[in-house]
Amino acid sequence: MIKAGDTYYALASPAGRSAISIIRISGPKSLTTLLNMSKHKTEYFIHRKSSVVDIYNENNSLIDNCVVVWYCAPNSFTGEDLVEIHTHGNPKITQNIYKELERLGLRLADPGEFTKTAFLNNKLDLIQAEAVGSLINAQSDRGIDLSLNNISGNLSARLVDLKKSLIDALVHVEYELDISESDNKSATIKYVAKTVNASLSFIKTLLETHRSAKVLCDGVRIVIVGEPNVGKSTLFNSLLSFDRAIVTSTPGTTRDSIEGALYILNYSILLIDTAGIREAQNKIELAGINKTNSEIKNADLIYYVIDPTKKGASPIEKTGATTICVYNKSDLLTKDQIKRIKNSSPENVLISAKTKDGIGHLKQKTAEVLRDNFIQKADLYITSARQQTVLKNVKSILNRAQAQGTIKELELVAVDLKLAVEQFDWLLGKTTADDVLKNLFSEFCVGK
Repeated sequence: MIKAGDTYYALASPAGRSAISIIRISGPKSLTTLLNMSKHKTEYFIHRKSSVVDIYNENNSLIDNCVVVWYCAPNSFTGEDLVEIHTHGNPKITQNIYKELERLGLRLADPGEFTKTAFLNNKLDLIQAEAVGSLINAQSDRGIDLSLNNISGNLSARLVDLKKSLIDALVHVEYELDISESDNKSATIKYVAKTVNASLSFIKTLLETHRSAKVLCDGVRIVIVGEPNVGKSTLFNSLLSFDRAIVTSTPGTTRDSIEGALYILNYSILLIDTAGIREAQNKIELAGINKTNSEIKNADLIYYVIDPTKKGASPIEKTGATTICVYNKSDLLTKDQIKRIKNSSPENVLISAKTKDGIGHLKQKTAEVLRDNFIQKADLYITSARQQTVLKNVKSILNRAQAQGTIKELELVAVDLKLAVEQFDWLLGKTTADDVLKNLFSEFCVGK
């Protein structure tokens, strides 16, 4: 919880040994803390200028020779006085500086406190704050690009314009209801209907971008599914290019889900190997199959693996997720069998996970499926479930206002337009409950 007047600190660079570590300090005591530790006077430090100084502890023992930057309020990321201390990247040095900061009355920052303070000080709105988080965690170049676009305020500006257009429509309605002495109702209805239709069209386009943004920023969950002993774990190892999963000829070897990360043609992938699906009596294997079913529900894409060397090989099951049907063990098939599989559907992918034949084709097919089913080209993207939920609320309200009959009842339209405008305040963070802010910023790292 942020307390007015607090000065707080955190490591803004990854923990561990590195060339440098960056400690960020924000709050009213930032500059006096730097003066105390560096033994310099205020005139030595210039806003936004780097300075090389020695940092000392309370016994005047040297902690480290550092590069520091001071940002004077309100011209800083947080809107407060802010100091960055760039030390050599030894965790012991960081620990020694932390001890001195604590002694001087500073406290460790809460997760996301720097960005939350920036939001509370109107340095950025809630959509821009969320974009900071998505930028840090983006798993692709395009994910970085769309996050930077939202940080710049492009999405916020379009949403503000949309809010203004709805306010303008509301003004027309209220003027017609309360002030106008002439009968302009027909013209007002026409104007409001046009505004609502345009707003709904833009909102629909934005909502369609959420799935793409999720894939570009968070990556893709691909779950490998199939019966026991069809080669799921071998495929898993082949795609990762190392032996991550145990492979044996005994059915039911995999009892738990195993994860591995890789890139397929610039798409960040979380690949998940699962227990084979069959009727089982063993409690441990049953638990593994239940875990498989849970993974299927959370999958973005499924590799459904089939062993065509078995008689009565299972056809693809309906999973609800986008699915690529993978016929494995091509090295054991005759030319006629291979031809039959290829002719059965152009969407089928034939591979040998053991020899890695066809793995390149599977990767290419995966990239095509992601591009065609997940990736939407757009100028603006919404990047969070919160944004999606609020826009769905606006869409529902405007659909109600647009409904046949309702649009002719200006009193009801006015109510809906007011509700829609209020939703934009929630979207941009002008009106936001404390618990929403707490949940949002708790997902940030401490130094952000």
